[in-house]
Amino acid sequence: MLGILQMALMISVLSCAKQENDRGAGNEGRSLPPITVSKLVGNAASGKSYVEVDGQPFPILGAQIRLDALVNGDKLSIHEIEPYFAKAKELGVNSIELPLWWNLIEASENNYEFAFVAELLSLANKYGVKIEVLWFGSNMIGDSFSYLVPQYVLRNLDVRLSRNDDGSFWSYYGYQYILKLDHPWLLERETQAVSKLFDFIRDWDEQHGGDHPVISAQIHNEPDGLVRWRLDQKQIKYRNGTPLTKEEAWTMTLKSLDEIGQAVKRSSYQVVTRVNLISGKGIEPYVEAPNAKAGDVFSLAGIDIVSFDPYKESVKEIKDEVLAYKGLPGNYPLIAENKGSYSNTPTLMLTAVALGGGYDLYELATSKFFIDNTTPDYLDQIDHGIYTWNLQDKSHTATTQQLLAGFSYAATQVATTVTADFAAFNVRDNYPQQSLTQVINTSGATFRFKTEAGALAFALDCGTSLLLYATETADIEVENGVVSAIEIGKYINETDFETERELTAQNSITLESGKLYRLGFHSNGHLQSTVLDQIGN
Repeated sequence: MLGILQMALMISVLSCAKQENDRGAGNEGRSLPPITVSKLVGNAASGKSYVEVDGQPFPILGAQIRLDALVNGDKLSIHEIEPYFAKAKELGVNSIELPLWWNLIEASENNYEFAFVAELLSLANKYGVKIEVLWFGSNMIGDSFSYLVPQYVLRNLDVRLSRNDDGSFWSYYGYQYILKLDHPWLLERETQAVSKLFDFIRDWDEQHGGDHPVISAQIHNEPDGLVRWRLDQKQIKYRNGTPLTKEEAWTMTLKSLDEIGQAVKRSSYQVVTRVNLISGKGIEPYVEAPNAKAGDVFSLAGIDIVSFDPYKESVKEIKDEVLAYKGLPGNYPLIAENKGSYSNTPTLMLTAVALGGGYDLYELATSKFFIDNTTPDYLDQIDHGIYTWNLQDKSHTATTQQLLAGFSYAATQVATTVTADFAAFNVRDNYPQQSLTQVINTSGATFRFKTEAGALAFALDCGTSLLLYATETADIEVENGVVSAIEIGKYINETDFETERELTAQNSITLESGKLYRLGFHSNGHLQSTVLDQIGN
């Protein structure tokens, strides 16, 4: 009888331990070896940088789900959030940006809770999308909010600065404060929380198939907002009344970014780290704070990528911004946020990708709480979704979906092809022309493109092969070489092409919408690329 009771007690203890570990609170005694899931790869000769995930080139093409708004504002459960994952999969993005905020995982000091994070990781694996973690911590565009930062931190006056509206309430994010970002105690607490988060992700991933659902970590959100605007707007001072200078504000911003980024790099689940900055004049010093510039962030040991949030719908302006951030040697010029509500989103996305960048939509669908708690005169500036708040298509959703499919069919080549060999058609203006004839040279081929259906299209010159794709019916004639074979299909990995059907080899082809064409090609010789000239011209 005693043996049975002992066995029952042991089973009960093991069951409780498993439940605790699923919450993420039982990992302290475990030490898994670190793994590198993603890294930044740079080719100095070509000037092309890209992200590798699990050793494979990965063009970041995502959409943000404002999880913080859906949870704190709309009060949605994980069950009610799942349809957003399904819509992201349906749209065709390969990743989703998910805010994970400090107060979510450490509501009270040293008590960590990861049950909700585990649910998110499960959904990512279920729908086959990767997660870009957005760490919403002590610097949210210069603010420290009570919905995001634990109360025990905000109650510590030693780490608080003063502002003219200290402790005021905003329904989006809670009570508003500003913290001393480089305070040793604050840095110790925040870096520990980040380390715990990524160690938990490592442990969870090990137990659930090793699919590596998380691929990057964004450190804070538009942190340059502090030195550029908040400092003056909120008349920020030390608590003894001494004003905080812009030099001091930028120094503490950089230190916080660096140390939190390095916490990710020291964790057992190591991914690319990045910061998203608010667009200014490219990478030049900020007009509002001449002591600060994007290059300062890029030089930090803890940060791999400086991404940016243009909020622009001009092809020319997007071109200029991508090329500017590409100008930081070795940087991957990722657009971390641009309105999904822009009706020319497909044009902007094709522009950014052809120029060597990635593109994250802000956002998948705007929180109904945000919409309901915004004044009518500001509503057009708050509904940023590629879908409506209730996950219905907008006028440009289908075309965006069609373009993303093409990028997916040739993901490795999209990630690695240099701009000179990435011809983007019908992106000369902000919107595609319904009827257009256009000639573009890559380094090895001349493409004569024609559409009467307003098609967006791209051609990738991969040396011995060419890849062609159009969102609508289009004709392409290839010159300066011989086409030896034509296949229609998609890549199932880096090299293996899954052929749907073959066509008779010829240099003139009518492209069906939504189909990837692979052409065997022998070039007659080098050409001067005209790709750049045909974007936003």
